[in-house]
Amino acid sequence: MERVKEYVAANLAMDLSIGTVAAKFALNKTTLSHVFKKQQLETYREYVERMRMDKALRLLKEGKWVKEVIPATGYRNWSTFNIAFKKRYKYPPGFFKR
Repeated sequence: MERVKEYVAANLAMDLSIGTVAAKFALNKTTLSHVFKKQQLETYREYVERMRMDKALRLLKEGKWVKEVIPATGYRNWSTFNIAFKKRYKYPPGFFKR
């Protein structure tokens, strides 16, 4: 799982669907999902979202514009990013911009 986590961390802007990542490591996606949940105590999807949101917050605090942060964290549009961000941090992304 460490290699999977390293891959996710290095590729947050890319497609990180469980099927894509499982294929990259020659794993069955059901097996990857089960083992990930057992070892990480969160689902694969929750982990990816947490990593993306942590990166988004860091980039915003570094002064990046939201329009730069969205693709850098793997989101495709403002709406999806905004909903995920407010769900995690309770405030809109602009609140954290310096």
